[in-house]
Amino acid sequence: MIKLFFITMLTVNLFLMSFCSLGYAKAKGTILFVPHDNRPTSCEQSAEAPELLGYNVIMPPKEMLGGLHTKGDIDALWDWVNNNSKEADAAVISTDTLIYGGLVASRKHDYTDKELRQRTERIKSIKKTNPKMKLYTFSSLMRTPKNGAAAGVEEPDYYQVHGENIFKASALIDKSEIRKLSREEAKTLGGYRNSIPQKIWNDYFDRRKRNITVTKRLIDYVSEGAIDYMVVGKDDNAPYCATHQEARQLTKYARKLKQDQFMLSTGIDEYSMLLLTRAVNKLENKQYKVNVQYNVGMGGETVPAFSDVRIHDSIMAELAMAGAKEEASPDAADLVLLVNTDPNGRTQDGLPDPGDADPMYNDGNPRLGTWEFLRIVKENLAGNRKVSLADVAFANGSDNALMHMLQKNHLLFRLRSYSGWNTATNSTGFALGQGLLSLGLNQNQCNQMLVKRYLDDWGYQANIREKLAQTFPSSKYYFDLAEYEPTAIDFTQNGLRDFARNNLSEYPGLDKLTVNFPWHIPFIGGINVPANTFINDKIALHGRWALEMNQATCGQGAAYIRAKFKGPKIGVKMDDKNCWWRYSIDGTRFDRLKFMDDVTILASNLGPGEHKITLVRSTEGEAGLSVFKGFVFDNEEDLLELVEPERLQLEFVGDSILAGGFNEKYIYSGTYYDMEDNDMSFGPQLARMLGADYSVLGKSGEGVVHNYGETWPSHEVHTADRYPWTCYSFNGEVDHPVWDFANHPSDAIIISIGTNDFTDPNRKPEEKDFIDGYKRLVQVVRQYNPKAPIICVEALPTMIGPRAGRWTAAAVKELQRQGDKALYYIPLNKDKPLMDDEDYVGDGTHPSKEGSKKIALFLLDKVKNILAEHGKL
Repeated sequence: MIKLFFITMLTVNLFLMSFCSLGYAKAKGTILFVPHDNRPTSCEQSAEAPELLGYNVIMPPKEMLGGLHTKGDIDALWDWVNNNSKEADAAVISTDTLIYGGLVASRKHDYTDKELRQRTERIKSIKKTNPKMKLYTFSSLMRTPKNGAAAGVEEPDYYQVHGENIFKASALIDKSEIRKLSREEAKTLGGYRNSIPQKIWNDYFDRRKRNITVTKRLIDYVSEGAIDYMVVGKDDNAPYCATHQEARQLTKYARKLKQDQFMLSTGIDEYSMLLLTRAVNKLENKQYKVNVQYNVGMGGETVPAFSDVRIHDSIMAELAMAGAKEEASPDAADLVLLVNTDPNGRTQDGLPDPGDADPMYNDGNPRLGTWEFLRIVKENLAGNRKVSLADVAFANGSDNALMHMLQKNHLLFRLRSYSGWNTATNSTGFALGQGLLSLGLNQNQCNQMLVKRYLDDWGYQANIREKLAQTFPSSKYYFDLAEYEPTAIDFTQNGLRDFARNNLSEYPGLDKLTVNFPWHIPFIGGINVPANTFINDKIALHGRWALEMNQATCGQGAAYIRAKFKGPKIGVKMDDKNCWWRYSIDGTRFDRLKFMDDVTILASNLGPGEHKITLVRSTEGEAGLSVFKGFVFDNEEDLLELVEPERLQLEFVGDSILAGGFNEKYIYSGTYYDMEDNDMSFGPQLARMLGADYSVLGKSGEGVVHNYGETWPSHEVHTADRYPWTCYSFNGEVDHPVWDFANHPSDAIIISIGTNDFTDPNRKPEEKDFIDGYKRLVQVVRQYNPKAPIICVEALPTMIGPRAGRWTAAAVKELQRQGDKALYYIPLNKDKPLMDDEDYVGDGTHPSKEGSKKIALFLLDKVKNILAEHGKL
């Protein structure tokens, strides 16, 4: 029985990554990584991007790490670090883990000064066994939640009762160091102070003092060179509070250190992601440029909840942590970071304030700024920019209104990274770090990471978590699921599968996702995404293809597929009932077919051994999209690695002559698309003569400034407009995805167009209009191909007269005079017409397949000479 197998590329499950303690795989480099706790975002989600880039990221077994109610096994962790640091190129280490046992443990420990000193001094010794290893550390200041509810169970138990007064007292103490308190404020501070038992006050603030002493010792190690770079994070805090006060102390203490040695900034959970990014960028000696854009209104001036500074200041600090820098121009930037801020400068956490005149509800209804931010996203994607999105309008979850708009406009899986999972700085830092590392990844790899954020931040945090809480028999389960956990898992799992079906249907396999709660509280959800299959390098795709998860879409003619396989059977799963295709197995004659069924079997009784298949689209892009979803075999292993030699890459741009119009049969039966074979026009034939691969953008009826049948004045899409598009039409979008020219460069571009401009018997274009239009076309092609030779070929049919050739030559000469040294013109009818009547299909315009071969032979030596001149042969 034949089974369907897509070309495989495994995704990384959210929680099911393997952790190695000894041994190193062959990789770009090895990064030792000690997270600050065992949450997925802290561990495998932070490590996923560098691993996809090819780095060996080694982490301790999760059972060694701290959690919500558990401290890490500090002695075991130190043994692990000592055993694994010898071969590492870089290390990203949470000092909270190695000193206190984890992030939460750093807020609740009762370690003595002697214990803390001994553990801190061990940090100083890490590089002694491997002096070449770069050591990047991150630490946290104890947070100051505004009350017991904000603290959850991550602070000592007494914070539930006294937390609000502790916070308010610390705010006034902080303020008193900046300016003198008023009499009323001093009296209020005394009231808060007196309301808190002395034992509790001493426990809380003495721990803070011990932690600050530890942090100052670590800063000393930076000065001594034992730590290469250190970041201290201000976890949940406010403009006035104990955290803010301590930050001032440390900033003063570290004043002699440079920014590339030490930084103190708002946040903490995102630091592992940012420092892993820094480690990779330093290993690769890269400093990427990032353009940052905000929603309308307050934008970068927003001071979000859980922070004491403007969001723009936090992002600039995160850029520095990641080893990147700001770029004012989006077109000059490597990455664009879009930040979804609320126009009024709010970061909503929970219900709106009672007095808010324009309350924010995360109910999915567009608000002030939602449409404008969507425009910003679309504009940047349409400009072929690499876009990451930080969603900070709401704390602890995505902005439903924005996400529904992105989904409706098919934009979710065109981003490089996304985050909207907790505090504003958590989201900006995570989106930035993953976004920078994504610059070395393909879109499928980005989608592996994106889908996890969409499921967690949007599906769970912004929607299902609240619904889950409404099912609790008692509010106590919000702090500990206890015996209710199996019910909560079942509820969340079913809810997320429904959510994925309704909102993420293009990502395959989400109907099998599973859920757990690693901290046994509903605030932290674990979502396991099953391993999935994607189009990958076992198959060669030629021409312009849009790769999306487990499928590839083309919307241009003469796109083709090559693959190698074994076994007697092969079939194709293709979603395209309109276009003609041809296929050849092991070099046999090409057979013509349409894919009318979900699966089309091409052969079922091949001989033993290995085989090769070539599958070519014969119909031009205007006929619609073709969605290739994989080959069909008896066994998944039947698809073999295909190693292809380096070939020239040629691109052909033109009209129906390059589309192969009427070269299949010059008989008006069926549709026009039944009568063309793109792959036998002169472009592909010339490419094969040169041993080159090729891409064809041939659109019937299209002209330089005037299309066939177009009314005057011209208003339709012309070649210069559509040249950058990946597909002729892509899902009816106004903003067409731009082809990735940088990663798919052409060695030469051959342009053959102009016939349709002169087919209207009642009106011809003016000389200036045609020359200006042709120049514009060449300039657009040159914009995307700055160094490749561009070869302009005279429009073929003599029936249109000599003006097209003369004016094309004039346009080329003008651009040559303006400095384009890689631009050429080849006339076809200079001394006499190249083609005889029998070389056409019968209309004096469209060449037959043999006629196209005649054109290819005429151009062969001329194109060879140009390619040789530019070192391409």
